Amino acid sequence: MKCRVAIAEEMGAKFVIEEAELAEPKEHEVRIKVMTCTICHSDLHGVRGEHGAFEGCATAGHEIAGVIDAVGDKVTYVKPGDRVLCGVVRAGCGVCDNCMRNHSWFCENLPPVGFRQPGPYTRANGKIPVQTNLGATGFAEYTNAHESFLCKIDDDIPFAVASAMACGFITGFGAILNRCEVKPGESVAVVGCGGVGLSAVQGARVSGACPVFAIDVLDSKLELARKCGATHTINAKKADTTATVMDITNGKGANYAVNASGSGATARAAIESTDNFGKIAVIGGGGEVTFDFLGSRTITGITEGQSIPEEFIPRLMRFHKAGLFPIDRLVKFYDFSDINTAAADSLSGAAIKPILLM
Repeated sequence: MKCRVAIAEEMGAKFVIEEAELAEPKEHEVRIKVMTCTICHSDLHGVRGEHGAFEGCATAGHEIAGVIDAVGDKVTYVKPGDRVLCGVVRAGCGVCDNCMRNHSWFCENLPPVGFRQPGPYTRANGKIPVQTNLGATGFAEYTNAHESFLCKIDDDIPFAVASAMACGFITGFGAILNRCEVKPGESVAVVGCGGVGLSAVQGARVSGACPVFAIDVLDSKLELARKCGATHTINAKKADTTATVMDITNGKGANYAVNASGSGATARAAIESTDNFGKIAVIGGGGEVTFDFLGSRTITGITEGQSIPEEFIPRLMRFHKAGLFPIDRLVKFYDFSDINTAAADSLSGAAIKPILLM
């Protein structure tokens, strides 16, 4: 079938929306009518070649919510008409070693996937764009995806909320609940208040953490962090982050720190702001970090909030319905035709979570 899709002509190019031919779903694939797709920074890094160089044109978009339009012969999880989100974490087979250890995103029995693979679209000139993300191409009216990337969503969950949950927000929220396992009364410092960081702040609030520090260099983001549950905010350009955290915690430091900004400088600030037995969770790249004394601290990486979508997404939906996960405060809507404006606003910080309306 033909549909509109956003294509970057080459690495670093802006998107151009054009009509292309979408292949029929394969036996374990579905075709999704995309209703909303959230822009993640990793989408923009991908089409600029920052996750690995590629040749030719490319598509992007991996935080998707929509309706199942068609299914392949061997699809069993969903049927046409089902409301779903499609992200990058896959449901596993349930029986391999990784699945048995709750690491289903590394399932050994699903077909391998990778970044920068030929996508399902064919342009009028015969070229096939590279798909720069794992599960599907969300910057399009319709897309194909393997059913393992899907999670059903409740009828009363807006598509925009669902697409925001698909990657970045499960990463931040999951960092607190799944990886750090924060308990009531423990303290948390979140460094970087973009979408991932603010969802971590919300997760800390739900966990009963206190105090909850939000650290950034933009006052506008810190003001939003207060609304999301931060008890203290620190502008790293105006105050000594470590000294402030230490002062408020009576010289002990935070029990946990989440580095959600991806830079070495902030990773060091996260380390130095924790107590001697603290845990530092690094989301994405941490940059090059040196330190004089680590003590008994633990540094851990995080993959998609260490979450299993079929288990974790329903929890997030319940939190949202109860008003404990107010994603609505963090999103800004754009028509599909305004994708380049939305991308620019995402990079500049003018929008925390831009959502494209198809």
